[in-house]
Amino acid sequence: MLTQLNAHFLNHLLRQNRQAQEELCAYAGKVVRIALPPLQSTLIVLEDGLFAPALADAAVDAEIGLPPSAALRVLLDPASASSLVSLQGDTELAASIGKVLRELHWELEEDLSRIVGDIPAHQLTQAATRIKNELGRQALSLAGMFADYWLEEQPLIAKRRHLEQFARDVDALRDDAERLEKRLSKLEKSA
Repeated sequence: MLTQLNAHFLNHLLRQNRQAQEELCAYAGKVVRIALPPLQSTLIVLEDGLFAPALADAAVDAEIGLPPSAALRVLLDPASASSLVSLQGDTELAASIGKVLRELHWELEEDLSRIVGDIPAHQLTQAATRIKNELGRQALSLAGMFADYWLEEQPLIAKRRHLEQFARDVDALRDDAERLEKRLSKLEKSA
């Protein structure tokens, strides 16, 4: 049931993005698993570039996975979430399908206009965009506040300059230890 819903939603997006649908035609017959825990769908690419639920025993050609922690990042900043994606199986196929899926754009205003009319749909999407932008701004602000707190008030995170100084000190100590070892070696030989 969930796989059918995912296929239906993806097909709806693909119909709104005809070029993406055309790109998927090249992968007709390929089976791909898309996993965003706890959701997972195993889908087959049809000849028309749409998806259908794959048979339960179908061999998966490629898998595209995203860790559960990335779900919020996908909503706030899809571009940064792409670095968290894992590809398995035929990685070229997974990367190509992942690229197509990443570039899908949901025409939300068009879908809403069928339900509530053009003007309310436009106003709702503008409001949703403002809310999304504000949430993103607030999340970045909160993250910055936590970072400052953990750097200055309750040092849980090391500052870059402190890490660099520590690395220099470790290098100097290692060099000093090597020189001392060489001197001891020379003294042992001369004694």
